[in-house]
Amino acid sequence: MRRLGLLVIFIFGVSALFASTCDFRGSLEWSYDTNAFSDPLPEGYSLDSGYPNGGEFLKRQNIGLHLSSDIYFVDDSRIGLSSFLSFRFPYSSISIIPEGEGYDWEYREENSLSRQHVSLFCGLGPVFRFSAGPVDILLPIRLSLGSYDWFTSGIVVGVSIEPGINISVTDTVFLSFAFTYDAHLMKFFFSTRKVYDQGYIMLTAGAYAGVGFRFGGGDA
Repeated sequence: MRRLGLLVIFIFGVSALFASTCDFRGSLEWSYDTNAFSDPLPEGYSLDSGYPNGGEFLKRQNIGLHLSSDIYFVDDSRIGLSSFLSFRFPYSSISIIPEGEGYDWEYREENSLSRQHVSLFCGLGPVFRFSAGPVDILLPIRLSLGSYDWFTSGIVVGVSIEPGINISVTDTVFLSFAFTYDAHLMKFFFSTRKVYDQGYIMLTAGAYAGVGFRFGGGDA
């Protein structure tokens, strides 16, 4: 993970040297993580099938710190390069665990907050911008990398989308609001016996609000 993190920093750092404008945001975020996508939860399968992945469904809520930055190589460009770093601190976590044998089982719910860790995700990708006076409408689409257990077991790879707006207060200060959606599609293990977690999926949805600063260039 250290090498991947350094690679992301290197790519973004080199790009920033040639940037005309750089927007940096610091935000407070609320988010919800889950691998449960139906209500009621699915039934009628055998526990031997190994579903759900990891043996349980998870419903977790977080408060987090979201840092993001967009760079543009031309002041009025509609396309730039975007990155983010998000720390998510869980405050509520419910695990729903199937118990029994074969097709004879039922779900049991338990508070699993004590087993949760601070999650850390980062990402890099293009951002698309439409400007209308003091308002910028943004759509960053990034490759995301991260972990729910401080990279003890492996690394989670996915795709992050964050539609949002920037509202200029001055030439250099703006307010930022956005929705965040991160599809965590693959988990790769730090082990030679098993390369990836088959059938893994976890989704994060949330929103954030914060303050941003613009460096360089003129009005976007």
